[in-house]
Amino acid sequence: MTVNGLQYDVTTFTGSYNNNTSKFAQPPAPGVMPWWGSLSLANQFATAVGNGFGIVNTAQNFGPLFAYSVSGGVFAEVFIPGPNIVLSGQSFSPGSTSFVWAQATPVSQDVSVPAPLPLFGAAAAFGFSRQLRKRIQGAQLPAGSGQPLA
Repeated sequence: MTVNGLQYDVTTFTGSYNNNTSKFAQPPAPGVMPWWGSLSLANQFATAVGNGFGIVNTAQNFGPLFAYSVSGGVFAEVFIPGPNIVLSGQSFSPGSTSFVWAQATPVSQDVSVPAPLPLFGAAAAFGFSRQLRKRIQGAQLPAGSGQPLA
């Protein structure tokens, strides 16, 4: 999916906040929620994903949680893609309760070829052409023929 012109691979993980605190960190060190700390970015991701994962938090009847802040010891401000909406301002205790959370990683868009590969290809082509030229120059033409030998 694309958010703000960048391509992301959005997946989910299941667990509690207490057992996964490293995932709930401001990227890039080392969180997996690029929207962490930003209400508007969490909304953009939740809206873009929409119903893509379906109802994965079945007890609550909603999709993955897009958490973006913890405040006062309570995990707060979670976006929830529901059947057709994104709900704001939901709070969850950060204890040992397990939920399905959204996470995302940027998709590398660098498709350039590493520099040595074109050089090796050019060197191979040059070497082959020199061998072919030597073979052609070494070929004898039959008497009375205007065509070179193959």
